[in-house]
Amino acid sequence: MKILLVRPPVPKHTIGLKHIMICEPLELEYVAANLERHELMLFDHLVERGFKQRFLDFNPDVVVSSCYKTGTNEVLKIFRYVKSVKSDCITVVGGVHATLVPQDFADISVDIIGMGDGTMVMPEIIDAIEYGTSLTEVSGIAIPYGEGKLYSTKKRAYMPKPDDLPFPSRSLVSHLRHKYYYLMHRPVATMKTTWGCWYKCNFCFTWKITDGLPYSRSPQSIVAELLTIESDEIYIVDDIFLINKSRLNELSRLIRKHNIKKNYLCYARADFVAENEDIIAHWAQLGLKAVFIGLEATTDEELDGMNKQLPAYCNIEAIKVLRKHEIDTYGSLIPGPDYTKADWRRLAKFINDNHLYYVNISPATPLPGAENYHEFKDQLTVPEDAHSLFDLSHQLSPTKVSLKAYYWELLKLYAQTTLNMRSARVNTFRTLPSIWTRDYWRLILGALKIGRQFLFSYTHHSPKEIRRSRFKGPRPENLTFSDKFRHDAFKAFIHSSEKVPSEVPM
Repeated sequence: MKILLVRPPVPKHTIGLKHIMICEPLELEYVAANLERHELMLFDHLVERGFKQRFLDFNPDVVVSSCYKTGTNEVLKIFRYVKSVKSDCITVVGGVHATLVPQDFADISVDIIGMGDGTMVMPEIIDAIEYGTSLTEVSGIAIPYGEGKLYSTKKRAYMPKPDDLPFPSRSLVSHLRHKYYYLMHRPVATMKTTWGCWYKCNFCFTWKITDGLPYSRSPQSIVAELLTIESDEIYIVDDIFLINKSRLNELSRLIRKHNIKKNYLCYARADFVAENEDIIAHWAQLGLKAVFIGLEATTDEELDGMNKQLPAYCNIEAIKVLRKHEIDTYGSLIPGPDYTKADWRRLAKFINDNHLYYVNISPATPLPGAENYHEFKDQLTVPEDAHSLFDLSHQLSPTKVSLKAYYWELLKLYAQTTLNMRSARVNTFRTLPSIWTRDYWRLILGALKIGRQFLFSYTHHSPKEIRRSRFKGPRPENLTFSDKFRHDAFKAFIHSSEKVPSEVPM
């Protein structure tokens, strides 16, 4: 079968990272790795143009996409286009948001929703489509049969043993490798070694996706993949990579044994860094250039409210440890909607006192699937299907100051930090290139583009812009939910299930 995997574009209203980082579509590469007997193509909207012509030329039997919440409407726009051109093309969506809130994809353009790890789910879906066997035999999927209506098959474990997964199929985007980067890590390859999380921060849904059970690869599996990667820069996208001392020690032993020379960017909790300086020192010698830490807040009260399970002083100690070993800190901070000018000054003082240059300041955003979502859901100032605004950069709860003033304080803090060239020279060690290089000015230009977005972000809350953020694309003419049930796999689905709702066409 001909299968087109599509990474959706970044929506217009979504602020931020697209201007300073574009990483490879790792989730789709994993999906592709178990479909290699088929004819595959991957289209990446973040770095490519001409999707419509590519679709027409390739003429796929199946189109697959994946996204976080921000990309939901972009996936629906793609699928609605696909159905308007080729109504018998099967559309399949998966990923984090499809797993958490499959109802958001109960659209006329969506045929199948995959929930859980797509690496194992997708081959079963494709086999059912190819051979006309019943989709009811595929666990962990949902099938839309009306607006907002889903039939779900039985639940499945999120994923098998991680070492059983194939390595991601990077060959599909090898011609784009030079376009993938993270700040100064260029070109960068992304790796995933753990799915889920050991902690239960109430603003995060990572641990919820895997039902609170982390899945980690062995050091042997990680090294085997490292040996296949050409890029010198490795971005490990686990929510927490620096956590298990014995695993990290064995991994470092194997990296040395195989003489692997790479540079690493990864995530860690502040308490682990503060309490395990020996591990940090060892990994600094292996090539650890930067660590992304979810600092989140500056006070115990704020951290307790997030169920962060660490005291505020750990943040300061962690930064000190990283600075001592000349590892750059990428610090994430979450200002609340109740922030006043005094709170913003306190946050600025924390950044300055702790010599931070790279910061990600993300307004507290209620996210579907997170533990605290129902607590804040009724306070949302935008509709839930204004998906592009749920980007961790827009403030979607009522603020103490005016929304324009809130964004202005946020923008000022970013400007004081990232555009401070003296701070850049003094507070970075391994990542910032010379001011005379193209890479440096790329970063500054990206920061300026983000700044411009923040400057006008209050206008994204206007009725006109809300309508735009909710737009799912033109509805395909003459397409009905029952059309999909003409396909053998869906016919078998109807006839083999005793639990199919009566509304499903027979």
